[in-house]
Amino acid sequence: GKSLFMSFIGNFAAARSAKAIGKFNSDLYYQQSQLAKKKADINLKTYNEVTRPLFVKNAKKQYSQFKVAAYNSGAEFREGTSPYLAALEFNINQATDLAILDYNAEMDNQDQINQSILLQAKGVGERFKGDLTARTETMRAFGSLLSTGQKFGMIG
Repeated sequence: GKSLFMSFIGNFAAARSAKAIGKFNSDLYYQQSQLAKKKADINLKTYNEVTRPLFVKNAKKQYSQFKVAAYNSGAEFREGTSPYLAALEFNINQATDLAILDYNAEMDNQDQINQSILLQAKGVGERFKGDLTARTETMRAFGSLLSTGQKFGMIG
């Protein structure tokens, strides 16, 4: 009899716990999403301010070394000649490499931002799950109260 009468208290406690767990998980995912977004911002900034300029600097240095070697070879360096065509190909390859680096940096950034959005969505789902469980436990508690009240003749 006593456990029957007290079961609704456990349901109310479970409802509060579910709500608290849902909020905690939601907050945790939100923090993780903010961290992922910040990491994406830092990575892109590092690429734009360190990695990319370093690549461009090295590419210019390599091209200068290439031209010096071409001039030192004694071959004529003018349009249509082999050294000129080799230099043109060298520039095209470097520009292609830079375009690939830019593309990869942008794709990495978008992927990291998408991950942060997914984490935030998981947090919303956790909050919803906690609220739904809390509602279910609250309904069980009221059902238990009504059932107990009926058994003791308190409800018609």
